[in-house]
Amino acid sequence: MSIHADAFDTLRNCRSLFLKHLGALLQDSHLISGHAIAAIQQGAGAYFDEVIASDQRVSFAEEAHGLTASRITLLAEDDLELGIRLDNMTARLFERTGDLLWKLHLRFVTLLRRPDLPKSDNPVGPKSICRGLDAMFSAAGASTLDQKLELLDRIETYLGQNLPALYAELNDLLERAGVNAAQPAIITSPDSPTAARETAPALSSNALQALQQALAANLAPAAGLAPAGSGAAASLLSQSALEQLMFRLEALERMGRFGPPVIPGSQAPGEPMMPDLFAENPAPSAPKIIRSAELGIPKTASESLAIDTLAMIFEAILDDPELPDALKGAIASLQIKLLKVAMKDSSLFTDAGHPARRVIDRMAEAALGLPLDVPTRHPVCARLLELASALRSEPGSDPADFTPTITALDVLIDDRRQRMLAGAAPYRPLLETLDRRDRLAGQLAVVIERCFDAQPPAAIGRFIDQTWRRVLREIGQEHGPDSRVWQEYVAAIDGLIWSVQPKSDAEERKQLAQRVPSILKVLRAGMARVGLTAAEQEDFLDTCFELQTQALRAGPLPDGSAPEAFIRPAPRLPEAAVAGQLADGNLALATFDYPEHRPPPSRAPAWCEGDWLAFRMADGTPQIARLCATSPGGQRLLLLNPEQTVALAMHPAILDSQLREGIAAIRSGQSLFDHAAGRALGKTGKLP
Repeated sequence: MSIHADAFDTLRNCRSLFLKHLGALLQDSHLISGHAIAAIQQGAGAYFDEVIASDQRVSFAEEAHGLTASRITLLAEDDLELGIRLDNMTARLFERTGDLLWKLHLRFVTLLRRPDLPKSDNPVGPKSICRGLDAMFSAAGASTLDQKLELLDRIETYLGQNLPALYAELNDLLERAGVNAAQPAIITSPDSPTAARETAPALSSNALQALQQALAANLAPAAGLAPAGSGAAASLLSQSALEQLMFRLEALERMGRFGPPVIPGSQAPGEPMMPDLFAENPAPSAPKIIRSAELGIPKTASESLAIDTLAMIFEAILDDPELPDALKGAIASLQIKLLKVAMKDSSLFTDAGHPARRVIDRMAEAALGLPLDVPTRHPVCARLLELASALRSEPGSDPADFTPTITALDVLIDDRRQRMLAGAAPYRPLLETLDRRDRLAGQLAVVIERCFDAQPPAAIGRFIDQTWRRVLREIGQEHGPDSRVWQEYVAAIDGLIWSVQPKSDAEERKQLAQRVPSILKVLRAGMARVGLTAAEQEDFLDTCFELQTQALRAGPLPDGSAPEAFIRPAPRLPEAAVAGQLADGNLALATFDYPEHRPPPSRAPAWCEGDWLAFRMADGTPQIARLCATSPGGQRLLLLNPEQTVALAMHPAILDSQLREGIAAIRSGQSLFDHAAGRALGKTGKLP
């Protein structure tokens, strides 16, 4: 097997990209610290190097030989539980990234000249990352097992969402470096015979073309059974039937239903061939899907393919559980209109911008956000039915007939947009409240970290962490972090830390005597604000007095009399997002946010203002709303849907996560016609 000439450089570049992007990915998660990320990178890099350096051809049984009960008993119970969890995590990540990892594996087989390279030993696979996580936990040492397992669950969820993009980049890197994927048939395994990986049949990227290919494949046997010499007769019959069909469709368009023949007392020549088309059915019924078999059109006729393709698309639209019935009714009323177009204009199935398709798509866009049970008298639904009726009344099947309807639908969509923007205006001040909260959280974190950096005595450090943090948060919420009161309370805690530090000269001792009264005044006010009892206040102030007295003594302190040093608290695990509410009088804005400040994702968002978004609320309820505004600071999303009384401010990281998990989707700009073709294709069993 050939190997790329610059294999060493390629491996080095691959390792560098893998570790760099893995670190950036973990940093964006905000789940662990920079030191923890470095430990993971080091462990993953060591695993990469081990796999690359390994030249052993061993079976799975040989590889597992060392994992005997005697070896396992050497592990502590917690370590064993953690190891099992890491192994399970590796397996689940393999499942979620299988296709991309398989491609990478085939490229590493080529690059390393290792046809026997086990699939589980991918140098950049989940096993390498779990090796890094194990290294991180070994370095940390202090966390409990429950904390480790909880963190693992969050990391696994995040990696499952983001690893596919990383593996796609690595595939691109190796492809650009000229490393081709090995043929699956050459890959050997000591545990199983050589086997080629089955690949799904290649399908057209266009769902409509693939749908017609599937239908045409079903027509092929029928064409093969046609009697010899019947081709010309069938074509003539098809042409005759087409003329009768178009004539009858125009009559049905005018009547608005399947009805009697247009000419009373006459029998259309094609009636015996098309009994369903000419059957009496004066009573209105549910929308009927028109198929070639029901029309009596032979399967060998070319028109059959167009009729049945359109039939499957309309059937998929009517079966779509996410579309309101009123919208389905308006679209279903255009079946005959589109069928007449399809008979004469094959570009209906090849041109994504075909006016007839655009009408269907714009109707769906106009109805976004409406409840599934919306009545037909709703202004939007009534307008859709009105436009559909006007379009049906147009004779013929010229694509230009659809242009006025498209224009009218655009006006309807824009009218909804303008009304929703006007409805969003009152919520903007509440959205800005969340930005101010973020700004306060950022400045509060800066103050607290600066206090910790001063290495205060333990009693002062605990007071800052447990009490003064709450005091400053309340002051900031009430007055703002730029206020004089905020500055006064920040200066008080800075002054307290300074007051317990050693004073080496008379001038400093003089300043201490002058500043202590004002510091104590602010401290008392702050402690009272957050509800500390008088006894708790006095106990703390007595401790401060003792520390200040020690600071005034000249020379070093006697052994054992130095105050206990403060140990900076470990970073807390990020908390899950929760539901909340902001109110201003009678105006209420629901929130779906994190309890503690979290910055927005660093990557560019997939959405933009004006998009309709399907997502899940905090309680898991599916919802759809329009993105009407984005806050300038925290990038909070203002999502509104007055039709379903939704007014929500969502943290962008939540929507980003839901999109990556596939439980949220951008509904705007989607083609209902194409989507229905894809659903129809799925029913044929031809999807990969």
